[in-house]
Formats: sequence, structure tokens, C-alpha cells
Amino acid sequence: MNQARKPIYSVFLLLILAGALSLAAIVLTPFVNILIIGVVLAALFRPIQRRVERLCGPRPTLAALLTTGLIFTCIIIPIFFFLGSLLAQGVQSVNALQAQLASTDFNKLFSHEAISPYMDWVQEHLPFLDLKKLALQADLIDISKTAGQMLIDSGTKIIGNVFVLTMNFVILMFVLFFLIRDGERMMQRLRYLLPLTTDQENRIFRQLDDVAKSVILGAFFIALAQGLAGGIGLFIVGIKPFFWGCMMGFASLIPVVGTAIIWLPVAIYLMLTGHWQWGLFLMGWGAVVVSGIDSIIRPLLMQNRSNMSTFWVFLSIIGGIKFFGALGILYGPLILGFAMVMLTLYAEDYRHVLEERGAAPAPADCLPED
Repeated sequence: MNQARKPIYSVFLLLILAGALSLAAIVLTPFVNILIIGVVLAALFRPIQRRVERLCGPRPTLAALLTTGLIFTCIIIPIFFFLGSLLAQGVQSVNALQAQLASTDFNKLFSHEAISPYMDWVQEHLPFLDLKKLALQADLIDISKTAGQMLIDSGTKIIGNVFVLTMNFVILMFVLFFLIRDGERMMQRLRYLLPLTTDQENRIFRQLDDVAKSVILGAFFIALAQGLAGGIGLFIVGIKPFFWGCMMGFASLIPVVGTAIIWLPVAIYLMLTGHWQWGLFLMGWGAVVVSGIDSIIRPLLMQNRSNMSTFWVFLSIIGGIKFFGALGILYGPLILGFAMVMLTLYAEDYRHVLEERGAAPAPADCLPED
């Protein structure tokens, strides 16, 4: 080819490539969530997939079918039953909470001899805060009604989209099968096309894999353990455990406060309504057992893996939920983990430029080290 035409040829080829990728993005946009979930599930089940492949021998299609069936049996089906039960008991629990709040006389409660000294202390030191004039009962009932309506709307939306959910489920199984069977070849092709060094590619993929396994999987097991422990404590004190235990599991994603946002108000309410023994028990159970799980399990699940601190994990999850909805629990940490490893690669490749500016190196805990 004529040397003078090479730049024109390169520009033309890149423009056509950009146009083709844009059209492909438009076609695949409806399936982005399914593809990402499929990739994460395939990565998490890779150790099991390798064991199944060793049992099946030189039959990758059979191994992929068995692994996909295992994912379907162990994860997909339980999630459907879990969500259905959670919505049903959620509505019942919120209705029971509304009835309990409506029948509680808060003025009489604040006048109780056990509460009176604390009310006098508040009046003395915080005179601007008159608890007796606060519409606490009406506000709490409004909050519970809003929560109940949200649960009903969510249930109606899920039931109304049964066909869409079924189609997405079938597509997810289809995607999972091919990712499990052909994932290695797809990854090799992607590595070949990326204009990065092998070391850079390894670090990027390792960071994303570590985030998926440590942050996401770790958060899941911690939430499951704390929700189960919290549910047991609630069952002992006579409160329906399933819904509020699940709420404790979700609350475990919140640092510092965590599950206390659920069990502490319940314990205080029990103490205020005269069941102070059960209130003290629930407070001790929540502080020692439920909160202690986080201190024990989190280091075991996250050691020597993702270097994202609790601060960044919390922000990534909350920001992800705000922007992507429920899937933000997955997307937030993955996106922030990817951004952090790219910042690390940038700092290494442009170290000479940064040092010429006299910039001080970043502390070790600001960016992940590989």
C-alpha cells in the first residue's frame, strides 16, 4: 500500500470500527445487566466448573450444562422463592407495625415512671425539644404506610412483569452456558485485542475478580450471617423473624451503624413497653452476637484480596444503588475497583511526569497495591 495512504486508511478503519461498536452497543444495551451478572456468576463458580470439567473429561458442553444447572438450582430458584416470601411477609410485618403504633399511647408512655427521669433531663438540657408536642405517633405511622406501599408496589411490579422476568431468566441461563463453556476463549480474544501489556491486563482482571469475590461475595455472606443471627434474636423475643432479619442483612451494608438500625429501636421499644428483660436481651444479642459476626467473618473473607477500604466499599455500594438501582450493589464496587486499578497503572506509567512536578507519592492506603 502507498505509504501516503496509510494515515487515511488507519483513520478510516478506526471510524468504521467506532461506528460498528456503537451499533453493537445499541443492540446489546438491553442485555447489559444480564451479561454482567452472567460474567460475575461464571467467575464465582469457576472453581466448581473446573472440578466438574475434571469429572466430565473431554466433554466441555456437558460440563457447562451441569455447572449451569448447579447455578440454577443453588442460586436462581432460591432467589425467586426468597423474594416472593420477603414481599409477602414484609407487607404483613408493616401492617402489624402500623396496628401496634396506632394502639400505643405515646403520651402515657413518656409519662411512665421509668421514663420520667429521662424526659426531665431532656427538658432541662434541651428545652427547645418538647417531646410531648412532637407528632411522633403520626410520623411513625406515615413512615410505616410509605414502606408498606413501597412493598406493595414492588410486588405488583414483579407479578406484572412475569413474562419479562421469565425471558430474562432464560437469556441469563443461555448466556451463562456459553460463558462457562467458551469463557476462556473469549477472554483470550479480549486480551489479544486490548492494547495493554500482559502485566497490566492481569492486574486489571485480577482486581475485578478480587472485588467480585471479596467485596461482593464477602458482603453477601456477612449479610446472610448477620440476618440469620438477628432473626434468631427476634424470634426469641417473640417477633416474626424473616422480614426483619432480612432487613438486618441489608442494613449490614451500612458501616458503623449496620444492623443496629433495626435491633436497637426494637430493643428500646420493648424496654419502654415494660418488656425490659427482652429488651436488654435483644440489645446484648445484637451488640455481641450480631455485630460480632462482622468482626469475625469480614477479615476471613477479605484477607489478601481486594484492598478497598470499608469507606470506599460503602460509598461504591450506596452510589451504585442510587444510580443503578438494586444492581448497584454489584456495579458500584466493580466500577470503583476498576477505576482504582486504572489510577494505579496511570501512576506507574507516568511516574516520571508526576515526579518532575515534584508531586509527593500517594499514601499506600489510598490506592490498591497489587
